[in-house]
Formats: sequence, structure tokens, C-alpha cells
Amino acid sequence: MCGILGKISTDRQPIIPPLFVRQLDTMISRGPDSYGVLLANLNTGHNRSSYRRPPEANGDFFDVALGHRRLSILDLSEAASQPMADEEGRFWVTFNGEIYNFAELRHELLGRGHTFRTDHSDTEVLLHVFMEWGEGCLSRLRGMFAFGILDLKSRRLFLARDRMGKKPLYYRTGPEGFQFASELKAILADHRVPRRIDPVALSQYLMYHWIPSPRTIYQGISKLPAAHCAWVSLDHPEKIEAKEYWTLQYRPEEERGLEDWIEEFNAEFTESVRLRMISDVPLGALLSGGIDSTTVVRVMSRLGGSRVKTFSIGFEEEDYSELKWAREVAARYSTEHYEEIVRPDAIGLLPQLAAQYDEPFADDSAVPTYYVCHMARQHVTVALSGDGGDELFAGYNRYDTFQKLKRFDCLPLLLRRFVFGVGADLWPGNLTGKGFLTLLSQDSYGRYREQRGKSEVLRFLKTDVRANLLGRGDPHDFFTRAWASAPQEPISRMQYVDTKTYLPEDILVKLDRASMLNSLETRCPLLDHKIVELAARIPVRLKYNNNGKKFLLKQLLLSELGQPFLSRKKKGFSVPLNRWLRGQLHGHVSERLLSANNHLPDEIDQHEIKRLIRSYETGNRDLSRYIWNLLMLDAWSEVYGSKTTQ
Repeated sequence: MCGILGKISTDRQPIIPPLFVRQLDTMISRGPDSYGVLLANLNTGHNRSSYRRPPEANGDFFDVALGHRRLSILDLSEAASQPMADEEGRFWVTFNGEIYNFAELRHELLGRGHTFRTDHSDTEVLLHVFMEWGEGCLSRLRGMFAFGILDLKSRRLFLARDRMGKKPLYYRTGPEGFQFASELKAILADHRVPRRIDPVALSQYLMYHWIPSPRTIYQGISKLPAAHCAWVSLDHPEKIEAKEYWTLQYRPEEERGLEDWIEEFNAEFTESVRLRMISDVPLGALLSGGIDSTTVVRVMSRLGGSRVKTFSIGFEEEDYSELKWAREVAARYSTEHYEEIVRPDAIGLLPQLAAQYDEPFADDSAVPTYYVCHMARQHVTVALSGDGGDELFAGYNRYDTFQKLKRFDCLPLLLRRFVFGVGADLWPGNLTGKGFLTLLSQDSYGRYREQRGKSEVLRFLKTDVRANLLGRGDPHDFFTRAWASAPQEPISRMQYVDTKTYLPEDILVKLDRASMLNSLETRCPLLDHKIVELAARIPVRLKYNNNGKKFLLKQLLLSELGQPFLSRKKKGFSVPLNRWLRGQLHGHVSERLLSANNHLPDEIDQHEIKRLIRSYETGNRDLSRYIWNLLMLDAWSEVYGSKTTQ
């Protein structure tokens, strides 16, 4: 895994190599092994590359630069260093990720007359795939990626991000020109880039706990969405042309039976895991003890020539911990197993996590994810994970909640809005039941949107900020687009929305940042696009039915692990947040949020924060996630000094 960076200067000011290297070095945890820089002059065609020491301008004018920080996984030789050029020096690539079918593509390209200088570099294969098929290369790639390819002859830059959104790509167009990077902090390291908070993005964070593409917390900086590519003119980079190149289609094949689907899934998934076990460095698996990671470890144990190394995290609170089940899986498949307990003092990680995530990010499972990645990195450089199973096979508990609430749809919507909506407004905010009444008052769209993003938290914004939101944009626009494009069948619709929003903007962000903070590459075989497309063809009845969620995956494991393992209640990967905040961390909440010297942005209403904490302390409603949201916002603002929109 790597960190990538690119700049185009359009203000007649040259690229400053020391500044560019400083920007690149902000991503050193992504690529601790080596770095590379390309400097180029568009008018003269002169360029200079450096891989061992910082480049120097030496009086030359350079207005384009590409940079790369490398975590060596495949082809550890210097010949595979980046930025990498073709034989003629026309095309240059900086690439973050893995192309799992690179050997197959390399063989095809050899037949088409291409020659290769490296032994087995997927970067060189990616470059030649682009040279052969241009933008069409994306349909041929099987992997996770974010990359930029510079064409010095046509004076264009091509950017792309993988289908599921595993690898990040930020970009900015401003008076100084255009720049892109794997991490927001690399762009912010340029002192010319202003840090003005986007109020719409802030409201999205408060409701959803993360900020969806294409917005970022800062005005003027964007994220390229998953499954999108973009062309950028080197002469007019402000005219970026982004488009979606792949989308998921749900076309269930109802006529096929369970055994047929299990056979096809088993074959395709085995191949997906096999491809992700190709590595020139040590490899293992993150094992939560749940169905998805167990499915991964099951296949790895059958394919590997040696014992699989597995890594698990648990809690002292046994009703939150799945270590018991992880140990059972490790014993069943004879893995070399490691585990660790996460305790409340893990809150000391908040400044470090805030710095790594660059934007406010409040998924509390980022804490155990960091710990399991840190532990794994002591033994391996690559780890496979089970992420994606809940979206593909309908595993979230909220799907049950949504289905149960549908029973009330026999009542007219206007009646429900009046009775339950008024009831929710009158219900004390500190008592359990307010959220349930709010859900009952909604139609299907509003109900699922409310399950994903709580509108009531907008009260944490000052009145004038809320009043100006509509003029700046709809905070729910990304959710509305996904819902409108989704299939009509209710379970498939929720799966689709989660796959387009929650998965790339929360789950995969969490995994990428936590693993990269530890210089660990993580691979997700369930999120191979061929597996994702296969799951979309499987009928809903074989994923979600009266026998529970993830039905097909459970049937696959039944004979090996037994019914008690499969029928237990889903716990997820969250920390015991409510207990921690009411217990050992109670003082931390007051110290951070109620202090006059807190770091919350100026847009936040301090009186509402006090009301929230008072309600939490005096009532029985679990408001811990709202408080965690604000703690992470405070930690982020302290690190990045973002107090105002000015």
C-alpha cells in the first residue's frame, strides 16, 4: 500500500521541491519503505525523477509533479519504484493499491507486443493496461486502487478510484493550480490551501458520523467518489471531468436453488481469496469471530501451505467481546492465533486517530480496528479481512428493525406523521422511545434515512448555521440519490444504499486509515467486484429470511462450526461505549466538552451540548454515540485548528 501525490501549477509559479517532499512525507505511514518524485516542465518536456534523495530544482522551472511513498508488497526491487514511466517517458503513474489479476493481464499484454522491465510489478502492468485501453482499462482491473496517470504528450492527467472505494483520493482546484493525494493532510501541508469548514459537511458528520463523497470537511477540497474516474487538463485543471464507470445492478435469479448458489459462491470466493494471498511479504487475517472473517479464514486455511496467522480483539465486557468465538475458529482451522483486550484507556488514542483520519470521523469501532491492525503489523505486512459481508448478505440488525416497523404501514402516512410525529416532538429527549416514535412517523425513505442519520442532532448547530444550510446544499443529497437508484425490494434497497454510502464512506475509510497508520496492507476478498456482482444475483430469500441474516454464508459454515456458532446474536465490532462513558470516562466527557476551552468549532451551539450531557446523565436513553461524535469532533478540531468557517 502506498501514498500518492500530484500537483499542477497554473499560477506561473514553479513547483517547490522541498514543499512537495514535505507534503509527500505527511503520508509516510502509508509508505515507509521508499519514496519517489517526478518533476516536469510542460512547455519544454524536460523532466527529472528521483528515488533516493529529495529532488532539487537547480534553477529549472517545473510546473507538474508526481510523488509516491511506497509500502513494498509485490516486486520489492528498485525497478518497481514509482512514479513509474513507460519506455518512451510519455506516461507516468503513481499508484496506491493492488491489481490482483496483474499476471493474467501481463500475459495478455505480452501477446499484444508489450514488453516489461520488471519481473512481476502490478504497477507496470497497470501502466501498460492504460496505454493499451485508455479509460477502458478500468473494466479489466480486479483490485483496489487509486491512481494518477500523467500523459505528457496529450497534456492530461487521468485519475481513478476502485469500484468499492477501498483506496482514497482527495483533490483540490484553486488559484495555485490542481493537486491530488491519498490523504487530506498532504494537501493541507501546502500553506496556500485555506481551511474553511463546509457547514453542509459538518451537518453530515453530526448526523451520519462521517462525511460522504464528494464533500470533505473543508470547502474547496473534494473526494473522488468510489467507482469514479476523472480527466484533468494540465492547461485548464479547473475543468475536471469526473464520471462513474461502474455501478451495481441487482438482478436476482430466482429459479436456482441453495446448493447451486453455495457451489458457485464457494468457487468464486476461493479464487478471490487465492488472488489476495499473492504477496512477497508475510500475510495473515483479521479475525473478529464473526461470520464474515470466519469465512475468509476457512478458505485461507485450505489454500495456504503453512498455518494462517490470525489476530483478534476483545473487551473485558463479555457481552461485547467475541473472543470466545474467534478462539473457536482459530482452533477449528488450526491457525497461529494472537489476541488483545481493549480497555477504556484506549480513549487516549483520540488525538492520534483524529490526525490520521484528517476529517471528523466518529465510528467508535475505529478504536478496536486500530488495535487489531497494530497487533497484526508486529507479525505480518498484509492481512485479509471480512469487511463487506453485512452489505452483501444483509447482515445488519437495522434490517430487522426496518422490517418490523413496516407492520405499522397499514396506517395512513398522514395519520402516522400526526400521531407518532407529534408524540416524538413531545417525548422527553432523555427517555428511551423518542427515536422509535420518530421512525414510526416516517415513510420507508425517511425511516431508513433516520436510522442512518439522526436529524435531531442538527440542534447542535447554531441557529444561524442551520438557517443557512438549505442555501448551501442538502445534507441528505447523497442518501437520496442512492435510494432513488436502488431496487424496489426493501432488503435489496437497504443493501444497495449501504453499499453506495456506508460501506465506502465509513467501513472502508475506517479500515484504510487504521491499517495505514500501522503500515499494514488490508485486503477484502468479499469485496472483489466479481463477488459483489455475484451476491447481487442471489435471491433475497437466500440472504435474509425467517431463519436469520446471512443465510447462505451460514449454510456454508454449518457443517464445520455448528448451529450455536451461527445462531448467536450479532455483536458487531463496536466498543461498550455507553458503559465506558457512564463509567470510567465520565470525567473525560465533562473535561473535554463542558470546558470553556474546548476545541469544538464555532458553528457548534455550546448550550445544546450542555443539554445533551445533562439529558444523558439524568435519563435512561443511550445518547453515547452523540457524545462520542462530539468528542471526536473536539479532538479533530484540536489537531487541525479548525475553529471557524472564515
